[in-house]
Amino acid sequence: MKKIIILVLILSVFIPLTQAEEVQNNNKVFDELKDEYRLASYFLNNLQTKYYKKLSDEDKWHYLEAFWKANDLDPTTDINEFVELIKVRIEHCNTFFTHFKKGWTTDRGRIYIKHGKPYEIIKLKTTSSSKYPQKDFQIWKYRITDYYTYIFIDLQQHGDYRMIYSENDPNEGSWPDWDNYVGSDFDIGLLY
Repeated sequence: MKKIIILVLILSVFIPLTQAEEVQNNNKVFDELKDEYRLASYFLNNLQTKYYKKLSDEDKWHYLEAFWKANDLDPTTDINEFVELIKVRIEHCNTFFTHFKKGWTTDRGRIYIKHGKPYEIIKLKTTSSSKYPQKDFQIWKYRITDYYTYIFIDLQQHGDYRMIYSENDPNEGSWPDWDNYVGSDFDIGLLY
């Protein structure tokens, strides 16, 4: 019974999947289903993800269309403002975070797409006390409704920063030994 109630609550957020509506350009970002899902997965919870994976390809498209519609910032207009905002963020990510893969698929890209421009970015280098000395790393701080903080490190020194630390974001995790990467002399106060 509890599972049924949860499923009903999830579906109540979305437009019914049985509607035979054509997927419109203003309610999708990519033409490829795998890319569209990867992008939407940045915002989906575990239950929504499990449900999505059980659907046929056609129903997956309807589900994603319903997801974008449900997040429209102003449903009274013909344009889906949320989709347009995400497109702008993707363009930014692809311009500034692309290194061997598209910027929107990187760790920094995922966080930027979810939250937008950080409130503050601190750029530092690891010291000799760290696991990998002289590596660039960045601290991104968001001060939205909660305080989110992320640390990204460029281990290979080719611009592909990997997220090693996340604070207050239940959908992101930290590496267990993240502090070894920034070093024992890292000023923990920089995270606040």
